Amino acid sequence: MLRRLLASLNRIPGVRGASVVDEHGRMRASLVGEQDENVFSSEIPLALRQANELSKDAGIGSIDQIWATGSNGRVGIASMAAGASLVIVCNRESALGRLRHEVGRSRPTMKELI
Repeated sequence: MLRRLLASLNRIPGVRGASVVDEHGRMRASLVGEQDENVFSSEIPLALRQANELSKDAGIGSIDQIWATGSNGRVGIASMAAGASLVIVCNRESALGRLRHEVGRSRPTMKELI
């Protein structure tokens, strides 16, 4: 069922892959290539810890979503239930507003599945 939810996110124009990673960097479900899995498992927990420290220091509350845009695309990380994170890799031209909306919309369902 979790893979089905990721597949629905994968159908959004511009999305190249989606994964759910636990707080230790282990893949719970994934629709990305093996190379991306290795990057996610080592970098996502670190990025979230640093973002949470920054938001705490800035007094803006806990992290909901992080989006990074590079010359060749975007990566989004969203906090989910039980310390898990949703990671989305997409093209640079993808509609960021729609992606943010879909992440928020999928959160209740994902909470039930994690």
